[in-house]
Amino acid sequence: MEKFQLLRTPIRSIVVDDSACDVNDLAVCGGVQVTVPATEGWADLVQRAVDSDWTGIEALAGIDGTVADVVRRNASAHGQEVSDTVMSVRTWDLEADTQRTFAVVDCGFGEGTTRFEERLDDGSPRYEILDVNFLFRQGDLTRVSDDELARRLSVALGDRVPLRTVADAVAP
Repeated sequence: MEKFQLLRTPIRSIVVDDSACDVNDLAVCGGVQVTVPATEGWADLVQRAVDSDWTGIEALAGIDGTVADVVRRNASAHGQEVSDTVMSVRTWDLEADTQRTFAVVDCGFGEGTTRFEERLDDGSPRYEILDVNFLFRQGDLTRVSDDELARRLSVALGDRVPLRTVADAVAP
């Protein structure tokens, strides 16, 4: 139980690495790498992403929980899912009693599931998610890829609309 208590202490705040966006940078994606503590509220992250013109999670604005909760179940809505922007997930493996970081390809992302839902024999989660690395593209527009959202916004499927418009339309 002491190990579990240690994990509940604050880890760190959001860390943003936008160096790939420098004028002379040769990075192909020109993305922004963002490391977010697992305990951060998902709605707060979506708000920050929309305010910062980071695309990829604006349609997930209506999802409740912490970053860990949303990543653990690979939440999806309106044509977007969390795994679209995850680079890696840092965890504490309670079975092995060690820290483990999983690259996106090792997270077992599927429709509504991940490897982080794995349970120990006593029914408790095997992995305590510590933080998540996201890679966001920059932009102030997003493509509407969901029929329901397109109808709600009165636009055609495939149209590009401001991030804020999408986030506001799906937020509770």
